[in-house]
Amino acid sequence: MPKSHNLELACGNCSRSKCRCVIKPGGRGCERCSRLNKPCLPGDSTRALNAQRNNPIARLEGKLDGLVSMMSGGHVMLNITPQAGGADHLTPPISTSNASSPFSSTTAVSSTAAPSLPLDLSPEESLAKFRTQMLKYFPFLHLPADAQWLRRERPFLYLCIMTVSSPSTQTKLQLGERIKRTLTDRIFLDNDPAAVNIDLLLGLLTFLAWGEDHLLHGTAARVSRFTQLAMTLVFDLRLNKPLPDDPNMLPVGGDCVIPKAPTRSLEERRAVLGCFVMSSIVSSYFAQIDTMQWTSYMDECLEVLSQSTESPYDEMAAHQARLQRIAGEVESAKGTQNVPPAFYLSALRHKVDEVKAQISPGLEREGSALTDQLEILLASIYYTEISILGLALSNQNPPGPGIQRIDCLYTCLNTVKLAFTNFFTIPLVEYPGISFPFFTQLARYLIVLFKLSTLSDPAWDRTLVRSTVDVLEVMDRLIGNIEHAKGPAGEECARNPLDRATRIFASVRAWCAAKLAAVTVRGAPRGDPGCPPVGHNDTQLDALFLEDMLLGDGFNVFLGGNAVG
Repeated sequence: MPKSHNLELACGNCSRSKCRCVIKPGGRGCERCSRLNKPCLPGDSTRALNAQRNNPIARLEGKLDGLVSMMSGGHVMLNITPQAGGADHLTPPISTSNASSPFSSTTAVSSTAAPSLPLDLSPEESLAKFRTQMLKYFPFLHLPADAQWLRRERPFLYLCIMTVSSPSTQTKLQLGERIKRTLTDRIFLDNDPAAVNIDLLLGLLTFLAWGEDHLLHGTAARVSRFTQLAMTLVFDLRLNKPLPDDPNMLPVGGDCVIPKAPTRSLEERRAVLGCFVMSSIVSSYFAQIDTMQWTSYMDECLEVLSQSTESPYDEMAAHQARLQRIAGEVESAKGTQNVPPAFYLSALRHKVDEVKAQISPGLEREGSALTDQLEILLASIYYTEISILGLALSNQNPPGPGIQRIDCLYTCLNTVKLAFTNFFTIPLVEYPGISFPFFTQLARYLIVLFKLSTLSDPAWDRTLVRSTVDVLEVMDRLIGNIEHAKGPAGEECARNPLDRATRIFASVRAWCAAKLAAVTVRGAPRGDPGCPPVGHNDTQLDALFLEDMLLGDGFNVFLGGNAVG
């Protein structure tokens, strides 16, 4: 009887088919291969097959061979072919790596800082402009003067700085779309937990403070939405809390690793305080979101930052956070029902005095290298003091006898005068670098001055107000300064945010002039809608940003109601 192959000696065909392999007489192949007219080739032994199957290098080589075959066959699209002249050339490449790979997030982030950025200035020039002319107006981070380091270590922040420092409106529009797409992808679409990191938060805060997206697109509501996203990133990264002491705490996401550092970095502390300041301001003006809740850990961040010498802006940033927290307490006091808001007046003003007492002598010294920081810090102090005085000026909760009320009114007027005097010390070349938080302080000054100029009260001398500080003269000077600030840039500044701001303030100026003329002619009887009384909080900043509202009578929405500040 013909001899059968042992299982390990079966030919390849019989082995794969799991058939009996019988050798033909003479040893030339097997009967089955001969009958099927197939070449009879010796098969691998079971031991060899198992060894190959268990070899990780062999498996990896097989996967790589398959991937190369798919790529060469055109089955995987690694990038999107751009259309000439369109904004699509700014869209980052779609990552084809597995979402669970630790390198997928890095690849996606690096694509945001691709060398094809349509920059108007060199990276070094853009970074220098941001560090020297812009950052001090919202000092929530510290940057070395090294563009290559920034591009390598903080690619999304690099993209945002290149965007906000560009003098070209077209570049800001194009890169702004890229920033928003990147934010959407990494926050909502990327499955890698590492996609949400400190780089993303710093870039988003930069875009919020200087991106001027609300002015470029006329969509003020986006400010609230982006601020809410920044708060979400803070919560995801747990920056508002100390590092967990319990190693058994369950992580969020399978790849999340609890940091080993015993304390937070200064970068993280600045970021959480910066996000708090931004959320407090946006909450106050737009009333669409709540301020980020203050925690005891953030008190620790304030103390650490106050003692830091790493950044020349650390002390100023800490004081600004303290002042903004006081301003937030003012907003909370306005919402009380049982206790008159004016009851909090003395305590809140005492808190401001405590902040003033903590300012270092070096920051206060006139003529020093930190003089510009003192001017910026004074703007925050005046803003907070005006907000506090708004409590005492409420018609719903009068502060006391008429003399006390008039005293508060004149204190408010003198504070507004000091605030404008301080603002006009800013060099015109730095106007494009003024941040959104700093701009809201200017808006508050204008609101309060207009209301003091039109206040209907028998004991209030509006003529004396105009002789002390004339709201129309202030706006004329402001408009002239903005015109000069945008002039040297020429064509690059056409239709940019400064140009739009000029048109907006011109519309506001015309509106104010008409209302002031009506007050003079009619004597401003109480209840005249042209001269809103002092009282309830109504600082909705949307109308200031939306030009179409200003061109009509929509500024009543902005100034209407009953409140100073």
